[in-house]
Amino acid sequence: MAERIIWMVTAITSLCIAIVIIKFTYDYYSEHRISSVIKSTHHGIWNYPFPAVTVCDLNRVSLKLTRELVEKLKLPSTMSKEFIIQEMSLLNELLYPGRYEGNLRNNLSRLQNIFDTNDLPITTVINSVTRSCTNFLEACKWQAEEAECSTMFQTSISHEGMCCSFNYITHERILENPNIKPYKMTSCGYQSGLNVLLNLEPGDYHASSIGSVGVKVMLHDPYDYPDYDTASRLISNNEYSFLTVHPEETYATDSVRELPVSARPCIFADEEDTISDNEEKGDFTFAKYSFRNCMVQCRSAVIKAKCGCIPFYYPQNNTRICNLRDIECLKKFKYWYTSSWPGTDMSPRTLSFLRVNVEHRPCGCRPDCNFYRYTVENSIGNLNKYIYYDGLQYTNHPSRGKVWKDQSIMHVFFGDLVSIQYRRDVHYTWRHTFATFGGLLGLFAGFSLMSVFEFIYFFLIRLVKDTCLNQRNTEIVR
Repeated sequence: MAERIIWMVTAITSLCIAIVIIKFTYDYYSEHRISSVIKSTHHGIWNYPFPAVTVCDLNRVSLKLTRELVEKLKLPSTMSKEFIIQEMSLLNELLYPGRYEGNLRNNLSRLQNIFDTNDLPITTVINSVTRSCTNFLEACKWQAEEAECSTMFQTSISHEGMCCSFNYITHERILENPNIKPYKMTSCGYQSGLNVLLNLEPGDYHASSIGSVGVKVMLHDPYDYPDYDTASRLISNNEYSFLTVHPEETYATDSVRELPVSARPCIFADEEDTISDNEEKGDFTFAKYSFRNCMVQCRSAVIKAKCGCIPFYYPQNNTRICNLRDIECLKKFKYWYTSSWPGTDMSPRTLSFLRVNVEHRPCGCRPDCNFYRYTVENSIGNLNKYIYYDGLQYTNHPSRGKVWKDQSIMHVFFGDLVSIQYRRDVHYTWRHTFATFGGLLGLFAGFSLMSVFEFIYFFLIRLVKDTCLNQRNTEIVR
């Protein structure tokens, strides 16, 4: 009897240990169900879309265009035109609230009153004092072919304000041309990429985004809004710049798509409706879903909730655009929407005490299952003053070209014919689970597939058969 009790206790203990280990194993499989591996280190660059190139002049307010605008304005008799021209530099506050020191409420309110008197919305004012792409971009080449910059670049918006973008596909462009696709390249090297001659005009600077003369170049996915986390480089005056791009692709297999959305760490572009907090972001105005676009929409929703408006540099959805009177509010809640966690106060005074719940992402934004990543290397040289130019053609003869003066040249191109491709796949399938659980049960409890058949036979089929035979024999005896 004692031996049987010891055997039963041992069997039950082994089974309990097996169940506990199975539970730990199942939890681990659930948390690490998807893995990313290198699919290829020689994936041809012709499979990658060329990055969108967004070029922003550091001069956010043109002095020449400001003078032209002020000449057309109706001003109070107590204000001079020169005074208003100087005050127009405060438009930079719309991009960088709190940039200028001191209490500017009266100055901003006074300038906004002038705009209201002349029926000028903020977007009209910004467009009027920002240099156009035609004036800003002097000459362009794409794939070694010269083309008009006005046909290659479109006026765009970014967190830097009004800019010029190449290969940037927005919601509006898709409405105009539903079949539009990003450009691709079949070769590498600066001769075959995008070449642009920039006309900088430092004498026209009235309000610069930083203390320098030049441009900010942002390289991003053609469908992504150029936001704070976009790869960017500065090109200064009289420079020759090579921007070498190294693309990478991460894609997910069909096995990942078959998993429930709650069981995987990413979503596909057509699964935007599965975001739990989607109603907080309002109408989605981008070409397609991506984590970066979702974060931009989240930032704009936070600003709208706090200040009742959306800045002009964010895609609009029939919401009031912030004007100069809203800058005080934008400055107050700046750390609520410029941080990596929109909707939470990330100011220096609260950051050291803050505990963020990383399980709940801002606005429910989830990472992309498929995405492209562009890393950029920048090489810079000075323009040779002894070489003259005509567009993007060079000569040593003064009579055949012009002298370099406040220009810069940039080349954007792929640095290699191949790149890295990553694959996301289900790492632990039902086969892994079946084999692991079966092995654990076999190790600790002597369980096997034959045991299942024996259990069914002896405790189900045999039991039913014996019961029927006994009942039949009883009836015969009677």
